[in-house]
Amino acid sequence: MKDSLADTLILLFRNLIPFFITLFFVLVGFVPTHLPLSHFLRPDFALICIYFWVLYRLDLFGIVSTILIGVVVDSLSGLPLGMNICVFLFVYLLTITLAGYVNTKPFVSSWLCFSLIAFLAFVLKWFLFCVYFRTLLTLPHIFMTYVSTILIYPLIARLNMFIQNRYIKTRGDIDE
Repeated sequence: MKDSLADTLILLFRNLIPFFITLFFVLVGFVPTHLPLSHFLRPDFALICIYFWVLYRLDLFGIVSTILIGVVVDSLSGLPLGMNICVFLFVYLLTITLAGYVNTKPFVSSWLCFSLIAFLAFVLKWFLFCVYFRTLLTLPHIFMTYVSTILIYPLIARLNMFIQNRYIKTRGDIDE
């Protein structure tokens, strides 16, 4: 039986939800706030969302989505094109590698795995910054961003889980 155009468009939109949610969080992360310490306590929402969607819905958030999010982050941050793309691809590959282990464990295991992957991603980002700017950058700003990213992960992951459970069809629902 052929699907109608409306059904096809709805399915397409549902399949693009992970990308658009990640894009939304990226844009929220770049909204300027004038709160004390807001410059230092700016979590990396893109890193959180990429890890989450690759871990739980790789079928809907592939390498193209990861690269596009990296382009957006690089463009908004004013960094050279490719710096965040490289970091996000690194996170993408590590997450795929560990997904089989983490998917069968409780949420705390996912959070700890994210902490490790985020640490490695921030070290890679720091290294790329140092190489690009040809200077040794200080670590407190990167460390504070890392800590704020780790602490906000459960909230963003829960929001993504809610969106996934509420609006995205499961693999079994699609086949029916």
